[in-house]
Amino acid sequence: MKYLLVQLKPHWKYIAIILIAHIVQAYTTILLPSHTSNLVDVGIQNSGFEYAVPYALTEETYETLSAIMLPEERETLQANFEQDAAGNFNLIDSASLSDEVFVALEQQFYLPLAITQMMRNLPAEEAAQAEQLLALATTNPEAVAEMRNQLAPELESLGEASVRNTGIQLVVSEYGAAGNDANEKKVSYLLHEGAVMLFIALITFASAGLAFYLASIVGAEVGFDLRARIFDKVLSFSQNEMSEFSTASLITRSTNDIQQLQLIVTLLLRIIIFSPILALFGVFNIFATHANMAWVLILAVGLVGILVTILFKLTMPRFNILQKMVDRINLLAREILTGLQVIRAFGRQETESDRFDEGNTDLKNTFLFVGRTMSLMMPMMLLIANIISVLIVWVGGHRIASGEMQVGEMMAFITYTMQVIFSFLMFSLMSMQIPRALVSASRIQEVLDKSLTIEDPSQPVVLEDVRGEVSFNDVTFSFQNSEEETLRNITFTAKQGETTAIIGSTGSGKSTVLSMLLRFYDPTKGNITIDGVDIRDISQEQLRDIIGFVPQKGVLFSGNIRSNISYGVDNISDELLEKASEIAHASEFIEQKEEGYLSPISQGGTNVSGGQKQRLSIARAIAKQPHILVFDDSFSALDYRTDASLRSALKEEIKDVTTIIVAQRISTILDAEKIIVLDEGVIDGIGTHNELMEKSAVYRQIATSQLSPAELAEQQEKGVARVAKQTSTDDASELGLEG
Repeated sequence: MKYLLVQLKPHWKYIAIILIAHIVQAYTTILLPSHTSNLVDVGIQNSGFEYAVPYALTEETYETLSAIMLPEERETLQANFEQDAAGNFNLIDSASLSDEVFVALEQQFYLPLAITQMMRNLPAEEAAQAEQLLALATTNPEAVAEMRNQLAPELESLGEASVRNTGIQLVVSEYGAAGNDANEKKVSYLLHEGAVMLFIALITFASAGLAFYLASIVGAEVGFDLRARIFDKVLSFSQNEMSEFSTASLITRSTNDIQQLQLIVTLLLRIIIFSPILALFGVFNIFATHANMAWVLILAVGLVGILVTILFKLTMPRFNILQKMVDRINLLAREILTGLQVIRAFGRQETESDRFDEGNTDLKNTFLFVGRTMSLMMPMMLLIANIISVLIVWVGGHRIASGEMQVGEMMAFITYTMQVIFSFLMFSLMSMQIPRALVSASRIQEVLDKSLTIEDPSQPVVLEDVRGEVSFNDVTFSFQNSEEETLRNITFTAKQGETTAIIGSTGSGKSTVLSMLLRFYDPTKGNITIDGVDIRDISQEQLRDIIGFVPQKGVLFSGNIRSNISYGVDNISDELLEKASEIAHASEFIEQKEEGYLSPISQGGTNVSGGQKQRLSIARAIAKQPHILVFDDSFSALDYRTDASLRSALKEEIKDVTTIIVAQRISTILDAEKIIVLDEGVIDGIGTHNELMEKSAVYRQIATSQLSPAELAEQQEKGVARVAKQTSTDDASELGLEG
């Protein structure tokens, strides 16, 4: 969770706005039930009269009220009403009175109003007795208290809410009797409350829309940032780090895992934050207005808590293994699709299909278990909600019957309770995504926190006037977590303008030598220098800038031929592009294409042959105009004629470059000035072809297995002639110097 908060920290401004928007949304959502209650209780039941305070009274009713009021109540009545020309008594400045004033007046008026209304509804005999008491009350104020005491048991049995509504009934009838339109008052109230509810709904909609919009932005930004950071981190990985994370796992971490995290960030800011706020407002409203029914809410929350806890315990262990299963599916899919030709060639489609189905079935069963378990939550929650609704109606009905609650209040209580229940439900549903997201977060963080085994020095040496002389000085290397040494005590120098070849049996460490030169690995012991400077003291950017590398397997990128050849060069000139293609013998097939250098290359170069792919890779390395050219068995897909012609062109056109060739074919390296023979990680011999034929049994075995006796004899004669020519040149140079 801490990692999740770290990702959200840069977006705190958006999150603050989202939080405010959710508070507004929750507050306005909680307001609506109370207005619904008002529509029912005030607008419909009481015809729009909110308080038991008369707006107008006929003279007769005014006298009746005065007679049954206590002295302080009578004083209030007289102070707030004035008689008009028609003889009716009207509330003074009714339009400008505040709610607080109406509440204060209601406390004194609602009981006399209710008694008056009840007296009107009495049977004839009881009405006559009431009239006698009323007449007596006008001459004997003590009779008022006696009359109220007689009515007290009946009033208590009705309940305060019913007594108040009875008083409002008199207010409504008197309003009409005084010549006013009571229906207009009702319609006006309903329209006003409807407009207020519409306004509240619009605010709720706007705040929810703002919160959802900003949450989506934050989620997308978090996903974008993590994908960029993971991609940049993976680009800086050496082979050691790449060996710890499979390619399939890295793809899953940078896609599915980030998607999970992005989803939970959006849900967190949309629902997980909003649900507790709404529940808190709902609980507060319930305890503030209906505390005596709060036990129903406590029961509901308890049932929801028990249900969610059970489902959590059933599903949480499964979430922890889902991502590993996704990793395995990606690994299987990538492996099968990559080796599809081999699978078809050996007729193993059914076997591989079964292998994939096994992993796919495990993933499906896990998802089904989680889905089936979680599918129980909604119907169970609906069952709990319906049971609670019935319970509220049952309890509320009794309270309505006893006059302690009104119908609208019960409706509002049901709404509040449902909001609280479903807030807990949504919070629980979304929270169940958090463990899976946290697993994804830890997998992402594992990549980001991975320490690099190969890093640039704090103050790198900058090579100037690069010659490109490469020296391996007593280099020993072993792979990470391996007890065996892959290379031991490797020492040689590759000079500028010369070709240094490395040959040996499979697994002898040839490609590892080149990987260390490019700093894909660092030596376990010894050091590698360029122009006498340890490559670990040079920045990786400059190191790889001065080296042109042609991998064993030609790698092309989607685009066109021009973009692939110019991959390492910004703003390449047409002259350099064509020159590199010509040297690499790629121009001959490029010119045959209709679109030439703009001919499209599909992903992985699947629309060109293996030989064309290698020649384009060679052209790409040459176009960099490097000081060191490195070929990792890069001529294997070429025919012998093209191989020989290409090497001859390299020797003629690129004379001042240090060339290092790793090869399996001995014909590729026959003309090299220096051949290094590797055998099980150690140097078996260094020299020219003829020298190694004499002193290296390993080289001799390779040569005799690939060349015929006639070819060996021809090469020996060429070697003798080359040595004689070189000796003559050296003697002439010495004489010239002495002279």
